[in-house]
Amino acid sequence: MQNKPIIDYLLENLAKTGCSDAVLAVNNLADRIEEYLGEEKFGINLHYSLEDEPLGTGGPIKLAEEILKEDDFIVLNGDILSFINYAELMHTHRNNPETATLTLKKVRDPTRYGVVRFSQKNRIVEFVEKPSLEEAPSKWINAGCYALNPEILDYIPEDQKVSIERQIFPKLVAEEKILGYKYYGEWIDIGVPDDYLRANKVLHLDKRKRASSISQTASVGKKSKILDSIIWEDTRIGENTEIIESVIGSNCIIGDRVKITNSVIADNVKIKKSVNIASGTKIWPDKTVFKTINKENQDIK
Repeated sequence: MQNKPIIDYLLENLAKTGCSDAVLAVNNLADRIEEYLGEEKFGINLHYSLEDEPLGTGGPIKLAEEILKEDDFIVLNGDILSFINYAELMHTHRNNPETATLTLKKVRDPTRYGVVRFSQKNRIVEFVEKPSLEEAPSKWINAGCYALNPEILDYIPEDQKVSIERQIFPKLVAEEKILGYKYYGEWIDIGVPDDYLRANKVLHLDKRKRASSISQTASVGKKSKILDSIIWEDTRIGENTEIIESVIGSNCIIGDRVKITNSVIADNVKIKKSVNIASGTKIWPDKTVFKTINKENQDIK
């Protein structure tokens, strides 16, 4: 899409949220994929999990158990274009006890997807695969992006073709171990020709703007620009402010006429009005910045 493979967009978005390692489940054309991507892309170390035979959507996770067993991880479908805030998804997952947290997307026509019914607390209580409009319990679908605990590996049998959606997730529903995370941004399944064309139009029309991910509970003032950046929950951005290729933590207050470039701002930081933050700056939690930082790559503790 736009002269780049979709895997590039997936890895770029992961890199923006601080991802350090990714495992690619490969089968067909594995040599060409590895030759193209190499051992590192966008600052992410790449590992390859080769399937001799296709193992479905669950089998490759089990195959990569040695890499995945130590910590929570995110699984992505390789044919979905979205701008999900992976950091916020993982934050939600780690602050709840469920084994799995599924990204959910609301669609007009749910009949070609796996549809979910969920409780008031967003715990998923039912999956319905490709229902009629009358049978659909909601219009929220499985968006093909999951945050998982290593415990999920105990549910997946070895050396078997396994559908995580149809065989594993229903077990977690029965055990009340699966949570929903609602995503409201762009979401396109490029496996359908019409949607493939739409994805190209989305990237062509406004790639930079759409690459940003802003929490539902954050606020952005008038005439401010957020480009290729991530804004976490409950953060307030003032007016006429510009944030470029940066990550802004939760509960931050960014004043009017501020410019932040290629920097990481931790939680609970206050940046006063008319301050410029030079590229490569890292500001630790609970700090207040009153003056412009002109020197690059500063670590403000």
